[in-house]
Amino acid sequence: MTRLKSVLISGFLIGCSFTTIQAQSLDEFLRFSQPEQGASTRFKALGNAQTALGGDLSSISGNPAGLGFFAQSDIGLSFNFSSDVNKALYFGSNSTNTKDKFAINQAGAVFNFPTQKARGSNLSSGWLNFNVGIGYHRTANFNSTLGFTGINDESSYGDFMALEDGNLFGDIGWNFGMVDENANGQLVSMTTPNNVQTAYYREGGGQSETNLSFGANYSNRLYIGGSVGFTRINHQMNRLFMEDGTIEDYGYIYSLNPDSRFVNPANAEYGTYNPLLESDYEFDDEYWSNTTGNGINAKLGVIFKPVPQFQIGLTAATPTWYSLTNDYEDYFGITNYLTDGTDSPTEDPGDPIYYDYDLRTPYKLSAGLAYIFGGGLLSADVDYVDYASMSMSSTNAADDGEFNDGIKATYAEAVNFRVGGEYLIAPQLLVRAGYGFTGNPYKDDAIDYTGKTVSGGLGYRINNVYVDLTYQNFQRNYSMIPYLLDDAAGLYSPVVDVKNQRHNVLLSVGVKF
Repeated sequence: MTRLKSVLISGFLIGCSFTTIQAQSLDEFLRFSQPEQGASTRFKALGNAQTALGGDLSSISGNPAGLGFFAQSDIGLSFNFSSDVNKALYFGSNSTNTKDKFAINQAGAVFNFPTQKARGSNLSSGWLNFNVGIGYHRTANFNSTLGFTGINDESSYGDFMALEDGNLFGDIGWNFGMVDENANGQLVSMTTPNNVQTAYYREGGGQSETNLSFGANYSNRLYIGGSVGFTRINHQMNRLFMEDGTIEDYGYIYSLNPDSRFVNPANAEYGTYNPLLESDYEFDDEYWSNTTGNGINAKLGVIFKPVPQFQIGLTAATPTWYSLTNDYEDYFGITNYLTDGTDSPTEDPGDPIYYDYDLRTPYKLSAGLAYIFGGGLLSADVDYVDYASMSMSSTNAADDGEFNDGIKATYAEAVNFRVGGEYLIAPQLLVRAGYGFTGNPYKDDAIDYTGKTVSGGLGYRINNVYVDLTYQNFQRNYSMIPYLLDDAAGLYSPVVDVKNQRHNVLLSVGVKF
């Protein structure tokens, strides 16, 4: 399956056998393991290059050592309007879908506790403060809609069903008359190419984290901190695949198998399926999924100033340990329009299925460097994330082993980097810009699932009040397949080329006291 190496498998193949459940679960594991960087509007404008910076509410959820920079208490709130745009190209046809969402992005507070110094002691040496922060921030916005349509002149969903002999997809194809047996008893497709295929992926919900953090300042040179994060996932998915096509004619079916149930009246099943000769059909496969649960993680961080102008930051983040519940349901339906003017609808609604499992996301190591100069700063970060270290467990140890083997075979280490800058252009007005790159989590280099973020913003300060405004643009281009065929047999899986953009406008207000 050489072509599979350059595309992502679609989640249409879900919930019907262990193999297809596994493909979807791996996709969900990755989705839940890539939380967005940064929390505050200011640091998002800096491209989220924050590991070596402090004195911002993002330090609550980022590098907790940054809390040691606070010389005052601080409280703030951020809002986010996002517009997710997916452009898809499928067999020469273009489609565009947009999903908008307004939400609270971040809320936090840092409480400054300066240490007491003896009269006459050096006020700038030793432990200068022990600060505590508590904050909420949205780490992922799952709201998105992807749709595509096109005339597939290479294959049909029946071709996929014929390859799935022995599992639910093969059984559905047989019951719906989309597949039959040839003279050798092998499943073959009864559907023709040149069919209209339309699909929609609709996602909703989000991922969030609430942190309790601690940071301290030693002699304005060394800053240390730690945090505990309590995470929440609420993810909904609805997928719909539709195909309008034609069943093969009498002559073709007879040439494959004269004893076919469709063409041989002596066959015991003849007539059971209203012999679908020279008939059109409309096929639907719809899937619903809902995943919810909670998790916990921890971070340790340090920031060191070798000289006043330079800051070096390091952060180690443990995996997040999630306890999740997923319920899903699949529906299949077909309506055959016969040449005698009648139609024959058939459906196979599935029963809801529930399962509980634990997920461990990757650990992450981050390093940062910041240069502070008169009126501004420059900052850069790099992350190391080992996606192959993800794992899951449930009450079925045998299936868990297959899932975890699939993780190790699919994912690898990735490196992310971010850069940003800030400059004071007026006594109370700052301008900011940043860039971020998300590395490819897949082991196969032919699969490109990288992303990039470009951002810019303004900050206004007056007395102890601050207002920040940021625009952030995220882009990712990738390819995917709605169903998997055997390229080695000359059946090429259809490919959808997707261009995803997410426009974010963030506004925050805060006050120091």
